[in-house]
Amino acid sequence: MMTSSLTGKSINKPKIGDNKAGKKLVKKPTKLPLDPNEPVPMHVAIAQIKESYPNRRQAKELVGWEGECLKFFKQLMKHPWVSAERPKYIFHVPVPILFPEIRVSYAEKIKNPMDLTTAESKLLQGVYENAEVFVRDIALVFANAIEFNKEGHDLGEGMSCAYYEASTHLLKYSRWISLEILQPYLSKSSSSVVVESGAAASWKLTERNRMFARKEMETIVFGELIDRTEPGDRYSWTETECERLMKSIRHMSDAKHMMYFVEMSSLPADYTAYISKPIAWGLCNDKLKERRYATIGEVVDDLRLIFANALKYNESARHVNAISQSAYDSAKYMSQKLEAAIDKMLLSVGDRIGRERVDMMTARRDMEAKQRERQEKMKKDWEKEHPGQLAPKQVKLRIFSRRGSMIQKKAHDFEFPFDDDDQMETHDDLRHIKKLYEKQRDARKKCEEISFAIGLGVFKRLGARAAAREWCYNEARKIHLEQMRLKKEKQLALESAVAEELSRPKGAKVSDRLHHEDRKHIKMIVVPVKKPRTNKAKRVASLISFD
Repeated sequence: MMTSSLTGKSINKPKIGDNKAGKKLVKKPTKLPLDPNEPVPMHVAIAQIKESYPNRRQAKELVGWEGECLKFFKQLMKHPWVSAERPKYIFHVPVPILFPEIRVSYAEKIKNPMDLTTAESKLLQGVYENAEVFVRDIALVFANAIEFNKEGHDLGEGMSCAYYEASTHLLKYSRWISLEILQPYLSKSSSSVVVESGAAASWKLTERNRMFARKEMETIVFGELIDRTEPGDRYSWTETECERLMKSIRHMSDAKHMMYFVEMSSLPADYTAYISKPIAWGLCNDKLKERRYATIGEVVDDLRLIFANALKYNESARHVNAISQSAYDSAKYMSQKLEAAIDKMLLSVGDRIGRERVDMMTARRDMEAKQRERQEKMKKDWEKEHPGQLAPKQVKLRIFSRRGSMIQKKAHDFEFPFDDDDQMETHDDLRHIKKLYEKQRDARKKCEEISFAIGLGVFKRLGARAAAREWCYNEARKIHLEQMRLKKEKQLALESAVAEELSRPKGAKVSDRLHHEDRKHIKMIVVPVKKPRTNKAKRVASLISFD
């Protein structure tokens, strides 16, 4: 019994094996083409392969290493190149089934054919002995494609080049995710062959190979330049990945752990005495919004530094201070969570960088092929219109589009006036572009001359200013030295006078004091006193001065 989402009424769900009338449904056999040289549709070929393994188990029945292998396989099947209903590259069924015309040549080059559907069916049926054998078959799918298309790739064939480059990337991506998902089953053996980088045909599930695979991803991802937009605009995909990495450690469940590391104001007062480069999550977020990060590696380094600083600062005090112990434990916990988020980002961003590089090379080849076809058509049209005459030589201007994050934008010699290649069909367009290029080249040369003249003038003025500053400094130094000399002479003269004064004989010589230049005048005023016994009193005032 189930409920309809449109009417809300309950309806009866037919049982497996019965139709609406109650009759038993008979599974129709897969219809195969009568002609063995006729191509088989992919969905028919997939059904045919699965029918050849009748004892396949359900996915939920797989446990242990088989369950992890199925998880690895599903992750691989989510890849954009192989997951769609109409995948860009087909690795799901044997190549001779889809392309019977190359059956003989494929059998001559490939001795052990393998495809993704066969590998999955063998895993569900329990054919594999361990995880490494299953991973080896997955790698064999892409290794066979590389080997078969190598010759065509060297000759420049479009289809062979596309499959060769896509298989190379998918083989490398398979190694990355297998060593990441199958971590519980990695061995510590050091005697196996170490795969440091590139698309290896096979690899061992060892911890050393996982370490080298992680270093390879870090080299690719951390060195990727961020396609920086203007502040306030919508983030580019590289900026979005950095924002997603920052948000991975800001979930509500981690609020109690992140409260120490969000804002710079929450840092202790003596933090800078122990930490040379203090940083917090808020500062990293502001730098991303202001577009101050140049590479993805700079973002990762700053986020790692947040918790590394906390571990360093609280290491010594965590045994005696409860807050330091809590901050130390939170930093340790969040550091592990950050590394898990970084691992996830390395896989997704590393895969996208590789896909963009392959897509760019494929688009360039397609553009060159269209250009050759257009030139051949123009040549044939010329020969029809001018029989018996030689076609004029064409001026070729190759313009490479450097859009995308893996190759940074560089200045072109001239601005391309239009983007559609179909507008370049006439010789007049080519001549117009050439004239425009020459005109802009001359203008750029003139700008360089003007810039050089301006720079030379600025340099001369800076030199004159530096010489004037040096002259002023020397004159000031001379004045200072002269003042110091005069002051020293005055000090010596004063000291000699004091010494001479002290060397004179001491005694009561009134004449010496009277003739001394610092002597003060002595004044005396005599005021008569009234006599009470006399009626008349005479007042006599006398001023006596001793010179």
